[in-house]
Amino acid sequence: NLPEVFKNGPVTKKARTEPLSLYTCLEAFLREEPLVPEDMWYCPQCKERRQASKKLDLWRLPEVLVIHLKRFSYSRSMKHKLETFVNFPIHDFNLTKYVANKNSSRCQLYELYALTNHYGGMGSGHYTAHIKLLDENRWYNFDDSHISPINEDDVKSAAAYVLFYRRVKSDVSNSNGVRSGGGQEDVSTWR
Repeated sequence: NLPEVFKNGPVTKKARTEPLSLYTCLEAFLREEPLVPEDMWYCPQCKERRQASKKLDLWRLPEVLVIHLKRFSYSRSMKHKLETFVNFPIHDFNLTKYVANKNSSRCQLYELYALTNHYGGMGSGHYTAHIKLLDENRWYNFDDSHISPINEDDVKSAAAYVLFYRRVKSDVSNSNGVRSGGGQEDVSTWR
């Protein structure tokens, strides 16, 4: 006997139509979640599988932060392209509250400098890139052999797939490494 849910065919999730913020995605990624029965933790002491949960924490962030957005969903024999618009910040991507190491005084502020886009479906598609040339402070679209300038307002789309952020260097006001915001920063690692 099949459970009532499966008697009338497979259950499909509705496609999400409202946009998500990148912060919401990050919070979901870092949220504690119980392990499913197939992935239960094996206890070496009692030699049995135990119910457990997993959680990821950010302890230290890199100079260059690469964020890969989940754009494909797999469930049983179904594959879906996720086309939800993720509203990601171009400037002032502040990750301070997401870093578990509260002793870290490094600047956790990032700015977007590049992204890739995926257009198409699961089996085929087309990739493009938007890249900010920092020397010119201008965005460009790279599409196969065509390169064209674009407005910063046109960088965001539902096709965004991989985001590339760089750490924003804070202004140091004195030789002790005290930032204008009042925190300490290790300036010896700046290039």
